[in-house]
Amino acid sequence: MDRFRMNTGSATDTNMGNSGRIGWRMSYALLCFLFLLAGASLAGQLPGNRWELLAIVYPPDREILIEMGGGEKTLTVKGFCKVRAKKDATSLEIEVKGLAAPGEIGWSGKQYVLWAFDRDKRAVNLGLVPLNSKSAKWSLSVPFRAFGLLVTAEQDPKATTPSTAVAMEGLLPTNPDLVVPIYRLEIGLAPAGS
Repeated sequence: MDRFRMNTGSATDTNMGNSGRIGWRMSYALLCFLFLLAGASLAGQLPGNRWELLAIVYPPDREILIEMGGGEKTLTVKGFCKVRAKKDATSLEIEVKGLAAPGEIGWSGKQYVLWAFDRDKRAVNLGLVPLNSKSAKWSLSVPFRAFGLLVTAEQDPKATTPSTAVAMEGLLPTNPDLVVPIYRLEIGLAPAGS
């Protein structure tokens, strides 16, 4: 009954017990680290009409390709954005595939608008997404080098605040060896259809 008194092992057995405890602790620490790492790489919808967006600081005179992913209702949408930063402006070439019209998805917005957010969380309406049969390809420029991208369904193409109808967001650069500063921005969204 009393298992603690029954231990007749040698000093070697005691060391094995310690290494077992150390191994368990290391495994637990590794598991916690992996959960934190997984959570740290995610951005997206937050409670209360907010969104967490990744803003990337693009190095000048270098072409960077970032992936664009779909939102809650548009998970299968794929997109890429080729970014080339200069001293005073940044050029973007964007391609989107598989994006259905807002009404087909159940949003009240009539069109999609592309937004850029700088590090100070200022939203810039970059205009309509030229959607043609679930695809779009276009070029434009933004006035800064550090920003995050968001595509939302909007009633008004000249909206000043993006709606909660998030169709796509800019993700991380596709080159896993690229090291650039990345900021997490928590931004406020207007209720869809307002």
